Parts: sequence; C-alpha cells; structure tokens
Amino acid sequence: MQTAYFHRAYWCYDNNLGIAKVHYEPLGIFAILFEGGIPQINVNFLDKNEFSYYWQKYRKAGVNLLLGVQIDRDVELTRVIEQDNIFKFPEINLEVKLENNVRSFRTVGAEEWIEFQDDVFVEYQPCKSLIHVS
Repeated sequence: MQTAYFHRAYWCYDNNLGIAKVHYEPLGIFAILFEGGIPQINVNFLDKNEFSYYWQKYRKAGVNLLLGVQIDRDVELTRVIEQDNIFKFPEINLEVKLENNVRSFRTVGAEEWIEFQDDVFVEYQPCKSLIHVS
C-alpha cells in the first residue's frame, strides 16, 4: 500500500477546514484549502502572504485556524491509489492528476478537474519538521 503524509498546516478541527499540505514523492509537496473536508483550491504555501490571507479571512468569519505543529495530531499517513496519471487519496476526498507536468485536482468522483493556480513545484521531503519546508 502506498501512503502520503497529510499535514494540517493551518486547521480548524471543529469545522474540518483549513490548509493542508500533502507530501507524496511523485507529486512533490503541495497545499490545498479544504472546507468541510472538500478540497477547494491549491495554495502556494511558500508565499506567507497567501497563508496570511486565508488565516485572516477565516478569523474575520469567527473561525480560528491553528498552526499544525504537533506530529501526532496534525500529520497522518493517508492511502494513495495510483491509476495511470491519477493519484487518489480516498481518506481526504482528493484526486490529483499529473499530465504534461501540470497538476490538477478534484473531489473524489467529481467530473471537473481544477488546474493548480500559480503552481510551484516543491520537491518531495518527508514530513518530519512541520515549520520550514523549502
């Protein structure tokens, strides 16, 4: 069984929303904004302003996103199913397609693919340190 690290980098457990990073060797490291457990948009986690934007947006709405710095709470291994150029992460309701070096995502079973915006490819690293991934 193949697995990836799922790191809730900025997360509200009560609302099951926030920004999570996925560490998976064929896809590198990428971040997705989840709302109610549904993937919404990819996030450039190297841009502190982008993280700050979402943190402030949810704070104004009365939702506090916690910084995910506890390995035992904020990181888990999630199953990955590879089929051709599609990577399914069933436990986190996410599918990612890699085609001609372009990444797209969708909710598991959805029809429409959403291309990553301002996609910055970050080489894979295991999720051992939760603070500085470069």
